[in-house]
Amino acid sequence: MAAKKQNILGLRFSNTDYTWAVVSGTIAAPTIAASGCAKMPKGLHRPQSLSWFCQEIDLLISQNKCTQICIKKTEPMASKGNSYEARVEHETTAYIAAANHGIKAVYKKVNATIAKDLGLKGKGKYLKTFDTSMISDFEKRTSKEQDAIIVAWSNLV
Repeated sequence: MAAKKQNILGLRFSNTDYTWAVVSGTIAAPTIAASGCAKMPKGLHRPQSLSWFCQEIDLLISQNKCTQICIKKTEPMASKGNSYEARVEHETTAYIAAANHGIKAVYKKVNATIAKDLGLKGKGKYLKTFDTSMISDFEKRTSKEQDAIIVAWSNLV
């Protein structure tokens, strides 16, 4: 029996935008189905901003038939202040969108976990040595897009 196709939504948040990538295939042969970056709307009160974001994630899940969500988690050095609080709220909104679509687990990973899941030693610095040549234009993508791709890629089997 063939394995069910995985479409994994990788997310990477910043204070002003979010970057996403839908990755499928296997760890040895990943495919980028879609990717992009969207600016957070200005001038909205926080509840309206989070509602907008939830609708965005709902749409990405629906359009790409995503079966999992993986979030590039904030590294420990960036876990302070108001910007961290906003990122946590966005991560929580991604959980709500996942629940709306019956996705049972959302994975949050730091570089060390991503490296380990990709078969490297469990230290973030080893991601710099990871062979990304299977994705022809990987090096031409922004660092945020690379983060979204790598975090989703790390959950492929």
